[in-house]
This record gives sequence, structure tokens and C-alpha cells, in this order.
Amino acid sequence: MRLFPGWSDLAPHLSDGTVPMAIWVLLLNFAPLLLSLAIVLHVLHSRSVVALLGPRRLVLFDTRRVLRRAVPLYLVIFLIPLPDALAAEWNMSLSAWLVLLPLSVPLLILQVTTEEVLFRGYLQSHLAARFSSPLVWMLVPSALFAFLHYDPETFGPNALALAGVTGLFALAAADLTARAGNLGPALALHFINNVVALLVTSMDGYWDGLALFTVPYDPSNVEAVQASLPIEVLVIFCGWLVARIAIRR
Repeated sequence: MRLFPGWSDLAPHLSDGTVPMAIWVLLLNFAPLLLSLAIVLHVLHSRSVVALLGPRRLVLFDTRRVLRRAVPLYLVIFLIPLPDALAAEWNMSLSAWLVLLPLSVPLLILQVTTEEVLFRGYLQSHLAARFSSPLVWMLVPSALFAFLHYDPETFGPNALALAGVTGLFALAAADLTARAGNLGPALALHFINNVVALLVTSMDGYWDGLALFTVPYDPSNVEAVQASLPIEVLVIFCGWLVARIAIRR
């Protein structure tokens, strides 16, 4: 499989992201969503997208604090030996992977930023302004986030459990946002999580076009995906805990 197929050959890969350009196109699709949100904010609320991030100084400060502590955590987790059925294998050479990074990282930042300003910056903050209960302003955006990641066609009987894990991550990001008063911690944790999922280790044959490593199974392997779920939950919990500690005032 060529890293950069022609546009006429790209369409079949847009559903599984098995070549770099397919994932780049899918990530670039978040730009219109971010632009639409910017228009809504300007027309209805006379605000900018940047305002949803929080005070600039605090956003940068909290982002750095979380990254400094969470990156070593994820490195340690990656180095923990796993059973052969879950162990990662090389997907491409390091040199090829490094060539892809200058475009992959900015597009990943675009995707993460769009999701955070929409779900935590816009929905959570506006719900919190109307409802005092966290059951509303934390659970509703998180449930919507999880629902949008529900994909029974791809993951079959694991789809609901995977959506639930995604919802747990959304709750962690919601809590960090409420605690910090800005999107910095959630952006940092979300970025690291997606870097690991898309750029470091992906499932074989599913969104692995930019990944340095792949695990030796795909979404159709029900047992292997089920075995990976407790690990994902533990990683989310550890990431949230480290981020919580990092932003203590």
C-alpha cells in the first residue's frame, strides 16, 4: 500500500484510514465544523472561539503542566509488556513516520481543539450557566460525545462498551475543565490520548495510516477488543488523575 495514493484511489480508504492521506482528509473535515461554531458564536453570542478556551495565560500554563506530567505517564504505560495477542508491532519505519509528523500533528491539534471547544467550551459552559447540577452540564455533553462515537457497524458487540469508554474520557475532560476553569488540561489530555491512538499505536487495518505501531487485531476481533477495554479504562483513569494533580492550585 502506497503512503500517498492518488485522489482517485483515496475514496476506498476514507472509511478505515489505512493510508496517511485518508486520515489527513478526515481530520481536515473538522475545519468546517470549527468555522461553523465560530459563526454561531459570533452571530448568536458575540463571542469568539478563542474566548471558549479560557484566559490565554491560564490555558497555556495548565496545558504545559499537564503535558509535562502526562507524557512520561503514557511513555511508561507504552513500555509495559502486554500479552502477545495485544502486543504492538511495527507498522512503518521511523523515518517514514517522522516525515508524516509535520502535517499529522497540526491536523490532530485541529481535531482535538474542535471537539474540546464544542463539547467542553460551548456545550458544557452554556449548560453550566443554566443548570447548577453537574448531572446536567457534565453528563449531557459527555453522553453526546459517547453517542457520536457509537459505531456498531465497525465494532459490532463491542460498540456500546467502546462508546462507554469514550464517555468516561469525556467525563474526565469535563471534570478537568470545571476544575481548571479553562480548556488547557482537557486539550492536553485529549491531544496525548489521540496521539497515542492515531500516531503511535492503532489497530491493524483500522485508522492505522499514520501509526508507528499496530496491534495484531482489527475491530472484528471481538475477544481482543474486549481484552483491551480494561486497559483503556485504566489509562484514562491514570491520565485524569495525573492531570488533576498537575493543575492543583
